[in-house]
Amino acid sequence: MANRTRACASNRLPILVVGPFLLAACGSPPMSETPGIAATAEIRGCSDAEITGQATLHERPSEEGVKLVDISIEVRGLTDGKHAVHVHETGRCEPCSAAGGHHDPGPFGKSTPDAPDYNHPFHGGDLINLEVVDGYGTLETTSSRITLSAGRLSVFDEDGSALVIHTNPDAYCDQEDELTPGCAGGSRDACGVIVLGD
Repeated sequence: MANRTRACASNRLPILVVGPFLLAACGSPPMSETPGIAATAEIRGCSDAEITGQATLHERPSEEGVKLVDISIEVRGLTDGKHAVHVHETGRCEPCSAAGGHHDPGPFGKSTPDAPDYNHPFHGGDLINLEVVDGYGTLETTSSRITLSAGRLSVFDEDGSALVIHTNPDAYCDQEDELTPGCAGGSRDACGVIVLGD
């Protein structure tokens, strides 16, 4: 089909029709520009006040109908190297242990410290490692395992959720029996409660 231009009836702005696709200057914005739900987390050190940072989360639809959450983290003050990052099941960071285990709703989630944990690295809250260079770390990733909107995967359940940054990298340990202690990042260096809003 040949490209052609026609005007929007309401404002006379041009739109371009290319085959089956409509590139519009009027009407609904493209999916990638559709506003979605946003959340933030102020990241603070668990025992080191020099560790500070910010996380932003944006939920958006996908062509498959699955909700995607884009996660961006910036943090200063951590030791250089890779650090495990997870969404944890409780929106509390004082102390950092109050954030509980990894966010993992559903029948296979076992997050209590004394229960076997066979689901890592497949928890809803399992993310990729954050890398720190010269004291500055960033992480950009997208997850389909959590949502900001209501539903079974939502981080905004009755007790909220938190982002936790660990001392060591996540080895993405996948074992048939109890996980090796520390393989998911070990102790907690920083934490931030996830809250709705930009």
